[in-house]
Amino acid sequence: MIDPLMQEHGASLRRALGTWRLPLALALLAVIIQASHLGAELRYQRTAIAHGEWWRLFTGNMVHLGWVHLAHDLAGLFLIWFCFFPRLSERAWLALVIASMLGVGGGLYVFSPHVAWYVGLSGVLYGLFAAAAVSEWPRRRWLSVSLLGLMWAAIGYGLLVGPLPGEGTGLGGPIVFQAHLYGALSGMAFGVLQFLVNP
Repeated sequence: MIDPLMQEHGASLRRALGTWRLPLALALLAVIIQASHLGAELRYQRTAIAHGEWWRLFTGNMVHLGWVHLAHDLAGLFLIWFCFFPRLSERAWLALVIASMLGVGGGLYVFSPHVAWYVGLSGVLYGLFAAAAVSEWPRRRWLSVSLLGLMWAAIGYGLLVGPLPGEGTGLGGPIVFQAHLYGALSGMAFGVLQFLVNP
C-alpha cells in the first residue's frame, strides 16, 4: 500500500515541475548548447542570416559567451518566473518567449545593421519582464508603472551611457543594449495585446 503522505509529496512535486517546465526546458536547452560548443553554428550572425540561415534569429538567444554568462541569464529567467509566472498561462508564456526571440533577432537585423553578432537570453528576459509588468496593470497600476519605469531607465542608461558598474563583469564580451530595447518593445506589445484580448 502506498503511503498517502508519499502520494501527496509526489503530487506536489509533479505540480511544481509542471509549473516550472518552461523555464527548465529553456535552461536545459541553453546548457546543452553551451556544453556542445554549438555557439558558432547557432549564434545571431548577421551575414549568415543574410545568406538564408534565418533560424539564427531565434537560436542566437540560446547561445552564451561562457558559463558565467549562462548562469547570469538563467538566474534572471528563474527570478522573473518565480515573481510573475501566475500572471500568464503557460501557452501565453511560450508565445511570449517566441515573440521576444523574434523581436530581438528581427530588431537587430532590421534596425541595428552595425551589430554583426549577438548571443544571450537577456533581450528575451527584458521581453518577459516587460509583458509581466504590463500584466500587473489591472491589479496594481502603481507596480506596473514602477516596474516599467525602472526597466526603461535601465535600458536608456545602457544605450546612452553604457553598463552599470559591474554589470558586464565576467560575461566574456560586450553587452548589446539594443537587444534589451527590442526585447522590451516586443514584450510590451505582447503584454498590451494580451490585455486587450483578455481584459
